[in-house]
Amino acid sequence: MNLTSSTVNGWFAIHVDGQVDSKTVTSLRDFIDEQITEQQPVVLDLTKVPFMSSAGLRTLLTLHRRTQQLSTDLALVGLVEGIAETMRVTGFYDYFVIYPDLAALPGRS
Repeated sequence: MNLTSSTVNGWFAIHVDGQVDSKTVTSLRDFIDEQITEQQPVVLDLTKVPFMSSAGLRTLLTLHRRTQQLSTDLALVGLVEGIAETMRVTGFYDYFVIYPDLAALPGRS
């Protein structure tokens, strides 16, 4: 799994490339812990994530809680249908603001 970041429309974007599972989730969690800051909206770009295990889903919830503590917005983009369906079935989907892609993000100043 590769992790990179950029700024998109005023959002701090974390781009994930590769599957998120028990072997890779620690890297994602550490990257998130080191990179996100207070009141900087965060978008997790999952466009290149073909699979996410339950460990990855738990990390999404951790990120959700962390951004709430930091009083910042969180969005997910680029969910493949398999991950989106798993999130719907488990009830995780309702915790997140989800956009189809980075171009759909509302602008932030």
